[in-house]
Formats: sequence, C-alpha cells, structure tokens
Amino acid sequence: MPASDNTLQTDEGRCAGMRAALDAARHGVFAGQAPFGAAIFTNQGELVVAEHNQVREMLDPTAHAEVFAIRLACRLTGQRTLPGCWLFATCEPCPMCATAAVFAGLRHVVYGASVEDAREAGFSELQLPSRQIFDRSDDKIAVFPGVLRQECRALFTARP
Repeated sequence: MPASDNTLQTDEGRCAGMRAALDAARHGVFAGQAPFGAAIFTNQGELVVAEHNQVREMLDPTAHAEVFAIRLACRLTGQRTLPGCWLFATCEPCPMCATAAVFAGLRHVVYGASVEDAREAGFSELQLPSRQIFDRSDDKIAVFPGVLRQECRALFTARP
C-alpha cells in the first residue's frame, strides 16, 4: 500500500505509514508475539516491508520488529543500508533498534507509543530515549514521535 508520492512528509502520510506497522503488530499479536510492529517505506512512499516482533518465535532477543524489518528490507533491496528510507515503529525504538536504524542509514523515524508508555504497560524497557542515540549520529535523523499514539498504546493490552 503506497502512502503515495512523498506524502510521508505530511501528517496524513505518516498516519498511513504507521497503519502498516500497526497491522504488522496485530498480526504478531495473533501469532503469539509481543505487540510491536515496524514498517519501512521508500522516500517515495512505497512500502518495502512490514514486520512484527519475532523474539518468541525465533528464540532470538534481537528479533525486535525494527531489527527484523531492517534485515529483511536490506535483503529485499539488495543493499547494506537503506538511505532515504523511513522507519515506522509502533513503539519508540529501544537502544538496540535505534542504533540499528542509525547503522542502516535511515533518515526518518516515526513512532507511536513512547518507551514510557511501554514501561507503564508492564514491558521491560531501558530508560534511554531513542532521541539520545539519534542525536549522536553523524547524519541528521528526523524523528516524528506520537503518531497514532493511542492506537499504538492499545496494542499493549491486545490479546489473540
């Protein structure tokens, strides 16, 4: 589902992108995974991949939605980095995922719920805001927090 020509720069476009991440997270919840989703779009608004957390299924603590989406997007595009692409995450990226976004060359990060929202819902999260990692990157990373926050927070109580 393309968010259409460069509409990711608009509120409406960012909401459309977040809906792809939300759909992936819901799919994960129904598969017995933690309620986190991520999507990667090209700068032109084309969906590259949408993935959900797969830690439980893969028995891999690094299989967060964002990391899994980055890995798959790199494979699908045949590129080691994803310059110009956008990362959408239903929750603020943890330090590992934020660092992966930096190393992947992502220049736009959009998230819904905050790390604090996740902690309040009972998830164990490091209290290190992703902004602190993005600000240390050599490249400027545009961050758009709180997109569809309530819908993203609602995932924390979702059950299959």
